[in-house]
Amino acid sequence: MSMHLLTPGPVALADPIRLAQSREMIYHRGPEIKTLVGGIVAEMKKDFNSDHCFLVTGSGTAGLEMGYACLTKPTDKSLVLANGTFGDKLGSMSKLYCPDTKIEKQPLGRGWSLERAKEAIDKSGAQIFGMVYNETSTGVLNDAKSICRYAKSRGMTTILDSVSAWGASPLDIKEFGVDFTATGSQKALGAAPGIAFAAFTEGAMQRAESIPARSFYFDMKKYKKDMANNQTPTTPAVSTLFSVQAAIEYINGKGGFAAHRKRHQDAAEKSRRFVESIGYPLFAEQGFYSPTITGFILEGADDIRKKLREQYRLVTARDFGELQGRFFRICHIGNFDDAHMQYGYDCIRKVLGK
Repeated sequence: MSMHLLTPGPVALADPIRLAQSREMIYHRGPEIKTLVGGIVAEMKKDFNSDHCFLVTGSGTAGLEMGYACLTKPTDKSLVLANGTFGDKLGSMSKLYCPDTKIEKQPLGRGWSLERAKEAIDKSGAQIFGMVYNETSTGVLNDAKSICRYAKSRGMTTILDSVSAWGASPLDIKEFGVDFTATGSQKALGAAPGIAFAAFTEGAMQRAESIPARSFYFDMKKYKKDMANNQTPTTPAVSTLFSVQAAIEYINGKGGFAAHRKRHQDAAEKSRRFVESIGYPLFAEQGFYSPTITGFILEGADDIRKKLREQYRLVTARDFGELQGRFFRICHIGNFDDAHMQYGYDCIRKVLGK
C-alpha cells in the first residue's frame, strides 16, 4: 500500500502526471525540448500575466534566489516582511545579497495587511521589497496585492515568494504590482519536484540587464538568451518538465486554472470546518486564511503524525521553530479530491478520538 500524502509539497501525483515522467528521454538541445518548453512557458506567462517566465531547475527557492541574485546591488537597502518560517527564510536570502536588510515581523498566525505594512515601507528607505504571499508554516495568506502595489508605488523593486500560493490564489503580477515572483512545480500545480517558475515583468528584465549578476547559474541575462529559443542555459530536469506539461493538461481538462483555484478554496473551507468540528480553534487570523494549508495548535503533534503514518500510512507535514512539536497542518494542495481529503479527515479523527 502506498503512502497517502497530505503534505504541502511534494504532493501526490495524479496517474497521468506520474506516468508522464516515464516518457522516453529527449535531447535538451533538440526540437522536442523547444516544443515542450514553449508550451509550458506560454501557459505560465498567461496565468501570471508576466512578460517573461523562466524555467529554473531547482526548488522554488532557486527561483527566488534568481531574483535576488540579479535584481539587487550590494549597496541596496532591502525590506522583508515576515510572519513565519518562510518569511524568515526570505529575509536570510535578502541579507546574503543586500547586507542592509530590515526584517519586519508579525506574530505567528497574524497576517500582513497594508495597514500593518505601510509604516515599515514608508520608513525603510529601501530599494528592494520582499514578502511571502502564503506563509506555509502557519497557514496564513498575506495581502500581497495591496502591499506589493504600495511598495512599488514607493519606487521599490518587489519580489514575491508565491511558492505555496500560486495556482491556489489569484496572482496577476501586473495587477499585484509584483516585479518578480517564483513558485515550484511540486506545489499547487501538482507536478513532480524539480522545476522553479520565475515570472517577472519586462521592467525587471531591464533592471537585471543593467546590474552585474551575482550568480553564474541564475544569471537572468543568460536565461533570456536561451529562453528566447525555448531552451535553458544548462540541462533542465526533463522528466520533471514532462510532469509539468501533464499537470497543465490535467488542470485544463478539469476547467482550467480558475476551476483549479476554486477547488483549493473549497477544500480550505471544508478543512476549516473540520478543524472546528473536532474542537480546535484555527491558528490563522480570520481574514488571512490560506487556500492550501489549515493549521491548529495540537500538543504532542509529533506523536500524532507518527500514529497517522504507522496506522494509516497517512503522511502529514512537520512543524517549525516556535511551534515545533505542537502544531498540526492539514494540506489541501495540488491533485487532491474529496475522497483524498475525507480519508485524511477520517484518519485524524480516529487518532485523536474525536
